Formats: sequence, structure tokens, C-alpha cells
Amino acid sequence: MISVPSYLTPLLALFASRGERAYPVGGCVRDTLMGIPPHDWDVAVTTHPHDTMAICHDAGYRTVPTGLKHGTVTVLVPLSGDPADRDGPYEMIECTTCRTEGGYTDGRHPDAVAFTGLIEDDLSRRDFTVNAMAFTQTDGKLAILDLFGGQEDLKNKVIRAVGDPDTRFTEDALRLMRSVRFAVKLGFTVEENTYAAICRRAEGLARISRERISDEFQKILTSPEPERGIQLLTDTGLLPYVLPHGISPMGIGDLSSLPADFTVRMACLLWEMDYDRVQENLAGLRLSNAVRKDILAIACSYIRTLRPDALCARQWRHALGENALPALAVRAARGDTAACELAELVKLSIEKNEPVRIADLDVNGTDLIALGFKPGRLLQDILCDLLEVVWNDPAKNTREELIKEALKRKD
Repeated sequence: MISVPSYLTPLLALFASRGERAYPVGGCVRDTLMGIPPHDWDVAVTTHPHDTMAICHDAGYRTVPTGLKHGTVTVLVPLSGDPADRDGPYEMIECTTCRTEGGYTDGRHPDAVAFTGLIEDDLSRRDFTVNAMAFTQTDGKLAILDLFGGQEDLKNKVIRAVGDPDTRFTEDALRLMRSVRFAVKLGFTVEENTYAAICRRAEGLARISRERISDEFQKILTSPEPERGIQLLTDTGLLPYVLPHGISPMGIGDLSSLPADFTVRMACLLWEMDYDRVQENLAGLRLSNAVRKDILAIACSYIRTLRPDALCARQWRHALGENALPALAVRAARGDTAACELAELVKLSIEKNEPVRIADLDVNGTDLIALGFKPGRLLQDILCDLLEVVWNDPAKNTREELIKEALKRKD
């Protein structure tokens, strides 16, 4: 039995009471049919966007004109089901007028939109059959509106373009990436004709913004099947438009053994690559400086010595900080079994709160200056020496022991 959330029912009934229609559509329908709780609910409506706002306002709903040019009005729907509820939690429901689209000069957005009010037009402009279904309501009962075989493709676990795949990918080249993303997210295969069109149209991805490509790529890499995702990007010719310098010479690695974390999996993908190529790959993904820094630290940690002993554990913590365990996880995914042993020692060191940085020492530069040491390079060298002392024996991280060690170096 299919259903929609109780808070959505009054909104659907509102449009029906005005002689119009409102259809839950797209991903929420797909996920519901798969038994997956939808992340959000999108609704296609037969009304012009200004009429959508008027109908909702008259009923007490708050609205936001988020994209009137393309027919989208966001309706703030209270979870209580009462349109006049201003105090309780609410969901933001995008209500978009059924439309046709024409011309895609930039390979991403339609040059013109025509509001037709026909659900058939809305479904026919969508990307894949599994995303081109709607729920329709008759006499208070929901039924599935499926014009392109989406239910059959869900059953067979297939990603298939709506209509002519070359046309769909020419309209919006980001769909090339989305096809891979949906395949690995849902565990589906890409239908033969759709796959062939992806290969033919791969160069269209060059017209898409790096931010949008990066967003899709991050979802692919953190999916349940990251290895298959990278292989699909490679085999279809899409990967050069994502990572111009490719991936690690060691291959994909055991990505799915790692947490579904983009930073960690990306570092595994770039393991042992030339530093400049890693930098250029990351620059093209428009990542934050913090994320790039973490990926670089982990990806380049292959050069560090690895011994499964307590001293090495403290040294890894010193060098990599919070990236120590992720770096060892990547190294293990790359086949280094000793990395697992060292990771356990790192965890133990963290639990014991062992000193691994100069800031963790029980003395500081001010203490040493008070003992007669002069500020400067020599003072810093002595602090580094003291850190090495406590690396070898954490028990010596006491003021008394460290001052004694410092005075030895003063002489």
C-alpha cells in the first residue's frame, strides 16, 4: 500500500478542492516504492506559480517564491497538518508547475519554460524512468502514474533514460554523472542504450560547473559501491572531466572497506600519486582548504615509516594529528596489514592521552627562559629534544624530569 506523510495530505486535498491537481513526484515516489523513507517530498501542480501562491495563502500556508521563473514555489507545511500553525515544526515542500522546456544552450538549464499544467509534460522532461513517476489521487485513494516503465525498471534494478537518452544528456549534461550516482547508490545497472549514450556524450560534462560535478562525485565516492562508481566513470569516459590526472597508479583500492567519508576515500584514490597531480585534481573539485589539506595529509602519508610499536604510534599522532587513524585505515585498504596493528596502538595512545606535541609537554618555553635559556632557535631545539624524550618514555613528562633533561642540554 502506498502512502504519503499525513502532513502532506491536506495540501494535496487543497488543490483538489480548487479543481486542480497536486502530484507527489520524482525521487520521493521512487524511494517510497523501494521502501526507503524519502528525504524530501516534491510536488508537481497544475496551477501557474502565482496561482499556487494564492491558493496556499488563502488556506493559511506560508510560501516562498523560490523559483517563479521555472514554476517553483516552496510551501511551508506544518507537521501538525494545520496550515495556520506558526509555532510547530514544518517541512519545506517544493511545488512546481507542470511544464515543458525548450533549448539548452548551456547544456544544463532550459532557455525557455512553458507552463502547461499537464503532468504528462512534467514526467516526460525528467531524467530517468525511475524518477519519472508520480502519485495521483482519485476519490481519496493514491495510485501510481507511470508513463515510462519506471516500476518495471525498479523491479529489474535498471537506470534508463526517459525517451531518447542522447536528447536527455544533451539537455542537461549533469545527468551523465547522475546516471552513475543513481546506479551505485541504488545498486542498479545502467541500461544498454543509456550507457552507450553516456559514452557518446561524455564531453558534454566539460560544460558543467566544477561545483556541480564535485557534488555528484562526492556522492558517488561515498556510495555503497564506490569502486563500481569509479569504474563506471572510467569506462564511460567521464573520469577525465572529474579528475584530469586520473587516480592512483596502484588502482582503485578497497574503497568500500573504508568509512563512507569523502576525505578518506579520496585520499585512498590518490594514494602515491605525484604531489602536484594530487593538488591539481583537488583544485578542480572546488573543495574547502580544510578538506584539501586533510586529503593531502592522508594521501601523502605513504612516505611515513610504519612500525607496529608504541613509539611509532606516538610519532604518527604527532605528524598527522586527527588524520592518523584515517591515514592508517587507507594504508590498510591499500594492503598493508601492519597498518591495522599500528592503528590499535594509536587508539591506545589516544586513550592514555599520551603527549605527542610540544604543547603537551609539562614545561614550556617560558619555564626554560626562567632557567636561563635564551629565546631563539636553540630553545626550540631543546623543546623538540624534550618531546623526543617523552615519545620514548611518556612517564618522563613531568616538570621535574623535563627540567632535569633541559639542564643537561644547557651544559
